[in-house]
Amino acid sequence: MPSLLDISILVAGGLFLLLKGLTMPSLLDISILVAGGLFLPIQLLCLIPGVMEHSRCYGELRRYGAASLAHWEHVFLIDMGKNLTLVLLCAWAYLQTSVASKKAVATLMSIQNLWAAFVAHGLASPEMPGEPYLKRVFGQPVVVIDCLGPAALMVAAILTAPDAKAGKKK
Repeated sequence: MPSLLDISILVAGGLFLLLKGLTMPSLLDISILVAGGLFLPIQLLCLIPGVMEHSRCYGELRRYGAASLAHWEHVFLIDMGKNLTLVLLCAWAYLQTSVASKKAVATLMSIQNLWAAFVAHGLASPEMPGEPYLKRVFGQPVVVIDCLGPAALMVAAILTAPDAKAGKKK
């Protein structure tokens, strides 16, 4: 049975292909779709009523009182807004014809994914606080799949994409 992640990636990819037309996407297009598509399951889960209330993190926060809980709900909503913005940015970039625009978005997404992996999860991982740094980054399959995989794909796409000025003559 396919997971929610698989379904959302297929749906997002299908919608983007329909919007853009039936052309063969480049590696740069694919990397942008993957990077944006991996944020969709998180967004979809947050729209389901009660998901946050039943999470392990939410239960831990309830012990610290309403003020702490309100603060973390605020942080959670800011993070979800950021994730939605990244999904929309990737959708916009995919629909662009400019290679330079796509490279710029892929660069920003790569930086964001590497920041999430090496800083947010590596330095401040709530799941593995006593573990060595490299284990906190590379020992979590979710971090490798959601952050490092797309970043590596986008860097490869940026390096192999044709230069926007390659076809112009002076």
